[in-house]
Amino acid sequence: MGAIETLTILAAAAITLALFSYLWRENLAYRIAEHAYIGAACGYGVLVAAESAWRLLEPRLTQGLTYWYLTAVIGLLYLAFFSRNYFWLYRYPTAIVLGSEIGVTVARSLKTQFLEQLRMTATITFPSPFPFPYLNSAILAVGVICALFYFYATMEHRGPLKYVSKIGIYFLMAAFGAAFGSTVMARISLLIGRLRFMYFTDPAYYLIPVAIALLIVGIVLDRRKKPETA
Repeated sequence: MGAIETLTILAAAAITLALFSYLWRENLAYRIAEHAYIGAACGYGVLVAAESAWRLLEPRLTQGLTYWYLTAVIGLLYLAFFSRNYFWLYRYPTAIVLGSEIGVTVARSLKTQFLEQLRMTATITFPSPFPFPYLNSAILAVGVICALFYFYATMEHRGPLKYVSKIGIYFLMAAFGAAFGSTVMARISLLIGRLRFMYFTDPAYYLIPVAIALLIVGIVLDRRKKPETA
């Protein structure tokens, strides 16, 4: 293992342990690691955005379509955000991006999240020798209808509407629980990945006792501080 690779592993391990130190309390090591991560992510995002923009721009410039330089000029207007006198120029690229994105997002969301969901809910799966496909379609239709009735606020939920909306609550809680469970599993998977890196990667695990010792010293010094007098 080369020196560069060793230093890279030690730096990754140190940043991981510094971020885990937040479990004790917010401290200087955590803030340094947090700022380094956010700064690296912003720098990487800028490079990726610039590379993607150049990949879109270069083929059109090689074809002689010089008016595509206008997109670069509009993009540079974002820098007017940092000027008090020319801040008004920042509104033009913002308006162009928001307007185009809203148009694309509304059309895409209307198709995928409304029309397609409506089609899948209304589609009847015919029974087969294995009856579960039909049962799944029935449960899906009942769940969607009952959940929609739960948000029906024009009439007071009395009589049959009360029981239908209550069934909708159960379906909503089941959906929220499944979504929360999948989120927790994803976070636990990330935690296991970092713990495996710290335990199985040489020489990352050498920093674990160092971090524990520093944490103990920090806790002791923190407890020995005299309370501030009013």
